[in-house]
Amino acid sequence: MSSEPEKIADVAEDVAEDVGHAYGVWFKRYMNIFCRRFFEWLMVFSFGYYNISFGWLMAPLFFLVLREKRAKEKKVKFDIIKSIANADEKDILQEIQRFSNLPSWVTFPDMERVEWLNKIIRQLWTYAGHYVHDLCKFTIEPSIRQALEEYKLNGFKFEKIILGDTPFRLSGVKVYDDTSRHEIIMDMDFAYAGDCKFEVSVSKFKMGIKDLQISGRIRVVMKPLVRQIPLVGGLQVFFLNNPDVDFNLIGLADVFDMPGLSDILRSIVVEQIAHMMVLPNRYPIQLVEDINTAELKCPQPAGVLRIQVIEAHNLMKKDVGLMGMGKSDPYCILRLGAQKFQTKTINNTINPKWDFCCEFLTDAIRSQELDFELFDQDDTIGKDDKLGRANLDVHEIWKSGDVDMWVPLSEAKSGRIHVRATWLDLNETASSLDLQLEEVRALQANTKNPLHSAVLMVWIDSAKKLNSIPDPFVRIHVGNSQKETTVRQRTNDPVFEEGFTFLVRNPRTQELKIEVIDHKTSVVQGRIEVDLNVLLKERNLEVLNENYPLSGASGGLATLKVNLNLRILKTALKKDDGDGGPKETEVTSDEADRKEVINEGTEEVITPAATIVTQATPPPQPQLSDSNELRHRGPDPAGMHGLGRIELSVKYGPRSNLVIVVHQITNLPVEEDGELPDPYVKLYLLPDRSKDSKRKTDVIKDSCNPKYDERFEYALPPNDLTNRTLEVNIVNKKGLRFLQRSPTMGQVLLDCGLLDDEKVTQWYDLAPATDEDEE
Repeated sequence: MSSEPEKIADVAEDVAEDVGHAYGVWFKRYMNIFCRRFFEWLMVFSFGYYNISFGWLMAPLFFLVLREKRAKEKKVKFDIIKSIANADEKDILQEIQRFSNLPSWVTFPDMERVEWLNKIIRQLWTYAGHYVHDLCKFTIEPSIRQALEEYKLNGFKFEKIILGDTPFRLSGVKVYDDTSRHEIIMDMDFAYAGDCKFEVSVSKFKMGIKDLQISGRIRVVMKPLVRQIPLVGGLQVFFLNNPDVDFNLIGLADVFDMPGLSDILRSIVVEQIAHMMVLPNRYPIQLVEDINTAELKCPQPAGVLRIQVIEAHNLMKKDVGLMGMGKSDPYCILRLGAQKFQTKTINNTINPKWDFCCEFLTDAIRSQELDFELFDQDDTIGKDDKLGRANLDVHEIWKSGDVDMWVPLSEAKSGRIHVRATWLDLNETASSLDLQLEEVRALQANTKNPLHSAVLMVWIDSAKKLNSIPDPFVRIHVGNSQKETTVRQRTNDPVFEEGFTFLVRNPRTQELKIEVIDHKTSVVQGRIEVDLNVLLKERNLEVLNENYPLSGASGGLATLKVNLNLRILKTALKKDDGDGGPKETEVTSDEADRKEVINEGTEEVITPAATIVTQATPPPQPQLSDSNELRHRGPDPAGMHGLGRIELSVKYGPRSNLVIVVHQITNLPVEEDGELPDPYVKLYLLPDRSKDSKRKTDVIKDSCNPKYDERFEYALPPNDLTNRTLEVNIVNKKGLRFLQRSPTMGQVLLDCGLLDDEKVTQWYDLAPATDEDEE
């Protein structure tokens, strides 16, 4: 046993070590502070001593302030996403339930099924590292290297790939029925906020990414269903729209982690994700050998969206003039999945007219939205100011066939945008080409953007007997469009199995050009030229499994196996509710559901007495008739009170927004002096009668049967829905000039708690106004 003095000595030695360590830490810390302060004062002294401009001192300080602010904002965002991604979904819903009434379709058994799926993902995550490593090295690395070369940054390479211990999380699973019986479609909310770390080198500089965050709506399509295990022939995995992506930079790249510079890096990462798996791009996984790989990897599009951005009105003023706020220099960016178009900039106006037209290939009808973002172009360094955004539901456009309306801008104090959207089906008959070419010529007269009459799908299967063991890839040209396959390494008989889709202006005058090129030497191994007019004479406008000889190949033995499918665009007709698109059977999460609701099939007329009468056509003009005849024919064309009727579409979406479309009014009474009214529609969401609650349509001059087709929205939490009433007033602009009579011509009150999703568009009788606000 140790003696007492020895114990005391040991304790004293430990205390001395602790004190010494604490002193060392303290000394190091304060020496760092002293050196930093000394360096800062030395800089200030040097700037003054050498008469250097004060701007050189303020520039780095401004840089550091912006960088610190951005870092704090990103940390808050990352913590929120990470807490959602790692928390139990049942706990999340219990917290939400404390503050709002959850929809009836969200149940805890559903959450338990989703949690079971996430447990499987956590179990498999440790085995996913090798797959992610190969995906980054052989798929992502070449794509990013090519993208960075445009910015004169060469030699991109992954140095370290650490996947981390935190897996991604799935929630809000929705399964569709009424699809083909040979496929299963599932939508899920995807969230990843893990501890992965990627280190890369670019032009001999090393940098890295950590705290990667990805969140978005992801779709899994299981097709085709087969009669052998695993019962599913393949999977298609893709994001419906561009996901939200953010990350922190480490190493040398940390210097660029501030607005403007880091946005370039972020856009490259988002672009690569979109290129891989944002519609119309998909990530296919083949599970069974004997299936149609062309159908799995490059299915036929559902159709084409032709969009016209006509004009905008009353945009926010962002430019500062000599006398205060000036106007704006607005432009509009349109997005559908990975596809993007941009209008020209109209200078110095808040009421721009673009007359811009473009076309989107559309692969998914349900749950995809067409986004419009408006910006004020800023010629100085920095991001352009946002003027607002709007969106249209693709399914509603598909259902209506053609939509032409004003859409109010969200995330803005004022403004709306006038758009027209037309759905084009794909047709297999050559006889429909002439009609589409006529439509294109008529539209082309008002826009400089090229429009198209057909869609060409090209499937590059494989090549045979190429020369000199090349690293081959295939380049395809249609008009001004050019696309390429990935490079196959060191082979004379490459298998590509890649598909591409092109929009064609006129198949009678255009041709398809295909080149097989050696990536190492850039030598063209052979060419194919196909006149698209030939496809118009083929059955179903297609050529399948054709081995085309490659012209220009030495020896003349090289061939390329190709599928060609031509489809003619055809303007779609209005569809019934039950046609086509799949219906959801199990829903466990919010879904983007901002819908532009259009009247479908029959129209229900609701009177104040809640009597519903169905009629197949819009209300007829009033005619002389006795009361018995009117009673047999249906409701009075002028309404129960003789004030007219209004057609409205009202729907509450899972995104917690109340959407109202004011379609038209019929049979408004004339003034006592026989003068026609100048009517407009004014909305309030009672009990709030403030300026924020007020919405107004345009004024239609001198009309008793005005048509508006204008859409409005209110952000409204679910638990507040039953406490709200939508007040719809029809106001005569002329009546505002006379104090002796009320300007309100009629009114409709709708209890928001009694809205019926099955009866979105209805006719309502106008009643005398009970409450009027001051104009």
